[in-house]
Formats: sequence, structure tokens, C-alpha cells
Amino acid sequence: MRINIGRRSKSLLAFVLLTLLERGDFLVFFRSSFFLCFFSLLVSGFFASVLSQNTTTQRQRKKCEKKQKIHQNKIISSSRSLLRAKFRREEEMTTFLLRSALNNAVSSGAPTISSSSSSFSSSSSKKQSLSKLGRKSRRKIFVSKNDDANVNDDDEEEILSETTKRIAEQIASRRTTGNEKAFGAGGQTTVDSLKRVDGIWKRIKSSEGKTRSVREFVKTIRTTVEEVEEGKKFDVVVCGGTLGILLAATLQQKENNLKVGVIERGKLQGREQEWNVTRKELSVLCALNVLTEEDLDEVICGEFNPIKCGFYDSTGKRRQEENEIVTENVLNCGVSPTRLIEKCRENFELNGGVVFEETSLNGVTINEEEKHECARLDIGSETIEARLVVDAMGFGSPITLQARNGEKPDGVCVVVGTCAEGFDEAKNVSADLIYTCTDISEERQYFWEAFPAELDKKKKKNSHKNNTSNVRTTYMFSYLDAKPERPSIARILDDYWNLMPKYQNLNSLDDVEFKRILFGYFPTYRNSPLKAQFDRVLQIGDASGMQSPLSFGGLACMLRHLPRISLALTEALEADIVDKKALGTINAYQPALSAAWLFQRCMSVQVGSSSSPFSSSKTFINDLMRINFGVMQNLGDDVLKPFLQDVIRFKPLSRTLLSMTKNNIAFVPSILLQAGVEPIADWFRHFVALGVYDFLEPVVEPGMTWAKNTNALSPRSKFFLRRYLEAIEYGAGNDSVDKEIQRRSRSS
Repeated sequence: MRINIGRRSKSLLAFVLLTLLERGDFLVFFRSSFFLCFFSLLVSGFFASVLSQNTTTQRQRKKCEKKQKIHQNKIISSSRSLLRAKFRREEEMTTFLLRSALNNAVSSGAPTISSSSSSFSSSSSKKQSLSKLGRKSRRKIFVSKNDDANVNDDDEEEILSETTKRIAEQIASRRTTGNEKAFGAGGQTTVDSLKRVDGIWKRIKSSEGKTRSVREFVKTIRTTVEEVEEGKKFDVVVCGGTLGILLAATLQQKENNLKVGVIERGKLQGREQEWNVTRKELSVLCALNVLTEEDLDEVICGEFNPIKCGFYDSTGKRRQEENEIVTENVLNCGVSPTRLIEKCRENFELNGGVVFEETSLNGVTINEEEKHECARLDIGSETIEARLVVDAMGFGSPITLQARNGEKPDGVCVVVGTCAEGFDEAKNVSADLIYTCTDISEERQYFWEAFPAELDKKKKKNSHKNNTSNVRTTYMFSYLDAKPERPSIARILDDYWNLMPKYQNLNSLDDVEFKRILFGYFPTYRNSPLKAQFDRVLQIGDASGMQSPLSFGGLACMLRHLPRISLALTEALEADIVDKKALGTINAYQPALSAAWLFQRCMSVQVGSSSSPFSSSKTFINDLMRINFGVMQNLGDDVLKPFLQDVIRFKPLSRTLLSMTKNNIAFVPSILLQAGVEPIADWFRHFVALGVYDFLEPVVEPGMTWAKNTNALSPRSKFFLRRYLEAIEYGAGNDSVDKEIQRRSRSS
């Protein structure tokens, strides 16, 4: 047996080497290895100095915090002294008035007992009211003095600004029709929804370790159960239909011979607010036979170019045009969620799919009994059965919460924005992908993006280009951690009202008419994508954490992984390989995704950093972005475009880092100080893994073909090998729609 394994290992190694030699990638690998050695020496050279500075920084931070507490205590003490003095003066005045009243009563011969009783009662009640007033005054003093430090979220979250209320009332008064009950990110836009989302955000911030108590939503049993009706048995049930319907429609294609169901707690419909992707990304649905080309044209509201990136320069040395990076065909299509989901649903039901609409999922039970192996889903009045359950219910999914054990997110992107009309049509022809109009303020950096919207209302027949509209969607977002000191979403929305005219070159908010207010938060976890924690249950999309921690693009992420996931699930069901170990290979480790965490770290500001004497300057993030994007632009579209589309690849990243180090060596220590030693060390191992995956990527295509056709492996081994090879390709960021479509055609 050992000899056979040795022979197979040698054959596989020879196969890998021959493939690499044929592709001529050894030279590229040696160049990359040289850069890795150079970069590791550079980083290690800075580590010693940064480590000592980091220790000093912590000491200085503790001293600053101690001084702040002493200062705050002095303010509180002096405030209390002033209040006590005020109370004494009030009491002295009350006593004086009381004595005067008693003396007058005695001199006039009036009854003294009742008068004195009422007077003392009045004095007592007044004293109590003064005490209450004092407590309120003290509370106000504490809040105002600590406004820049630790503001109490109870005071923040309950109060909506007059601007927010006014604009929300104006929108509500003009709204006659519309879909305000669409579920999913951005689906709800009312003031009540804002309060509800802010309440959830507050619980996440105030939690320690766990965001909430987790109930056992998925249970595992081993017992004999009654058979369910044949019409209630499915091969796959997708929970969460907003984006889950895309996967369900792909799996339900007739050639797969599967029966698929979709559970959606509300109406299965899209939101009003448009999504933004590229036509090429969306065309994967045509290649998978979910949409036709005519459907694609109907779903796309319009296309626009150019796409701009720009970063604020507070020195004023550069003109705005000099700060802009201009490209094309990145998130340049406005897509109607309503039409997209409607078309996918039509295709799904036409091929025999079943939708359980306005149906709540109450729990999932996995039965391990040999003759009754299945997953049973409790949907209230009835129970349905599935061989496989796909969780597409987003980051708030009860299945995901249980799988993560209520873990607090490592990072959060808070997003607010609006859709408004009244912009100049002649200027509303381009989009901003990432923009800044301020430096760091109050320990957060705000980023902006904006897209033309509702281009279809003036759309020419069979044309999506050169359409114009006076409607524009504007987002403001910030990368944060989930610490209690972070502001409420309502407060960030107030910052949006203050800054939006400056960003959009308006005189005031009254220059435009708001159609919708947009808000939300998107948590991410370092432990992503989330591997399957239960047999017969797999998370996808936001529920798995597969989206980028930079863009949080749910639709783009789903479209990118749709061919791979649908193929893997089809193969898993064909071979009946649905245990958690096998399903875990579908959501395998991706170094490209993990490497993105350092960029998110560098684009965020840590709590307490403003009080540190070694903190970065207010302009650090804008300077970093300007240098980084300038380097990528000089290196060409093959470096810039993948990064803008959230695809991190080893060679473009290596070239960018090498160029930044060569041309801006003085800026490197600032990056190390901003990011920290531990995050950089953690990132470096993912960077090395990214290089290894990139080196092995040429093996993927011949390996996938060999694993499909060979008789030397069992079906389970074939499945595992193909998933590992896919993980190498996607983990290196070298996947493409064309590759996946060709692979599916060969597999079928």
C-alpha cells in the first residue's frame, strides 16, 4: 500500500512540474520569491523599531487616558461644587421665605400649625424638585464634557436630528407607491427601520465577545420519523430568496435533474434602490441559462462611464483633476433588483422550482438515522424535507449566528446615503467609485461613492449608452470596529447631511429632492469564508462572509462565485456527499480574501488613536490612498482594474508594493505604525500563501479535467480534489467567468 501511495505522489509531483514547465511560470515564481525575501527583510527591519515605538505608544496612551480621567474628574467635581453651592443658595432663600411667612402668620394671628405644615410640605417638594433638577443638570454636564470621548449611546440613539426627521417626512409625504418591505441589505428605508437598525448596532457595540444569546436553530438527532409527502421533499432548499433565487434558478436547470425550493420570509421581490455591477459580471446568468440576452437588457437600467477615484488634499497644492484616477467599466451598470429577481423567479418556477413566500423558517433538524437521513425544515404549519439546506439569509442568519456562536464581528462598514433628484443632467454622467472630501475627524475617515440612477426612464430603445438622468445615488461609508465608543448610525447620518453638499458641489440640501434615505451596517469576520458547521447545511454569500471586507458587494460576490458553488453542489448531490467536512471544502480558505484585511485596517482609525502622541496625521489615509492608487495607475489597468473589482492577485499586488517601497520609502514606517505589528505579521503569511496559490494555479485546469475523468480515485476523493483545485484558483484571484463556463460544459 505504501508503494502505491509513493508512486501516486511521484506521478502527481511530476505532473505538477511538467505543467509548470510547459506554462513557463518558474521564472515568474523565482522573481516573486526574490520579492518576498526582499519585502520580508524590509518588514523585519522595521519590526524592531516599530515594536519599541508600539510599547512606548501604549505607555503614552495610558498616561494620556489617566490625564483625561483626572481632568474629567476635576470637571465633574467642580460641576458638583457649583451645583451644591446653587442648592445651598436655593435652600437659604427657601428658609428665608419660610421664616418670613411664619412671622407674618404669627403677627396676623392666623393658625400656625396648618400654615407651617403646608409651608414645610411646599419646602420639601421644592427641595425634591431642585434635587431632580440638579441630577438632570449634572447629567447634561457629563454628556457635554465627554462628547469627544465616551458618549453614552442611550443619548445618541434615541434622538434623531431635525434634519433627518424633516427629510424623512418629506419623502413619506411624496411617496404614493413603492416597495418598503423588501428584505435584505438596503431594503428598508423608513425612520422606524433606522431606529431598529441602530438598536441592533448598539447591541453589537455594547456586547463583550458575543453579540447576542444564540439559540439552537440547527439540531441534530438520530431517530425514526414519519415520512413527509412526496411533494414536500426536495434535493435542495435555499433559505433567503433575495440573492438566493440566483443560485436556486441555476440549480433548477433541467440538465441538473434536481428539485429545488426557496423559503422567503417576506414577498420574494427586490428593493427599489438599484444595484451596481458590470455587464460582464451580470452576463454570467445568461451563460448559466437563467437569463436571456433580452432579459439582461431589460434588467439593466443603464450604463455610464467614466468611473472616478479621488482623494482630498487639504494642502491645496494639487487641483482636483490631479487627484483623480479615471477608469471605465467598473460597477458601471445600474441594475433593477425588482426586475432581476422577477426574471430569475420566472425561470426558476418555469423549470419546476417551488417558492415558499411570506414563510418564516423556525428551525432545521438534521436526522442522522440511516434510513431517514435528511434535513427537516420547520416552516410553521408544515414541515418540508431536503437533502441539502443552503443558507442565503445574510449576516443576520440564525444559522450563521449559531455557527459563529454569536461572535462579535472583527470589522464593520457603516453606510448611509440617499437617492435624490435635481442634479444637473449634463454632469450626472459619471460615477465615483471611492472618493474623500475630508481628512480624518473624530477617529473616523469618511469615504464616498455616487452613481447615476434611473437612467431607464429616458432610455432609448435597445440602447443603454448615452442615457441621462437628474437622479443620483450617493453613499457615505466608514470602516470601523465594533467598540462601544463608535457613534450611532443616526449620528453618522447627521454627518452625511453636513458633508453631502460639499461632496456634490451643492449650495445646500434644498438644491435636490430626496427620494430615499439609505442606511445599514455590514459586519465582517477574519474567520471567513465560514466553513460548514453542520451536515447538510452550507452558508453562501453574506452568510458565509465570502464578500470583500472593503466593498461588501453582495451581488458582485454572488455572481463571481455562482458558477463554482452551483457546480460543487450539483456534484455533491450526485455523489451524495453532504457531510460538513465535504461541504467545508466549498468555502475553503482564500488568501486573497484574507489579505484584504490589512487594507481595511489601514483605511480605518482605531479608537483612542487621536490621543496617542505617535498617532498618524489626520491626512494619513488620504495620503496613503493617493500614493497607492497613483502607483497602480502608473502600472496599468492590469494592476488597477482587479483591485477596483475586489480581486487581489499576487503579481499585481507585488508590483504595487515594490513600486511603493521604491518610490515612497519614507512613507513605509507610517504604514507600519498605522496598521500595527501583529496585523502586518498576520497579513504577511496570507501574502506568502497568495504567492504559493498563484504559483500552483497553472495546475488547476488540467487537474480538474484529470480528477473528473480518472478511475483511480473514489467519487469522494474526486470531489475533494476538485474543490481543492478550485480553492487554489479562487484563492489566488485568478478565476474568471469564461473558465467556469467552459468547465461546466466539459463536466456536463
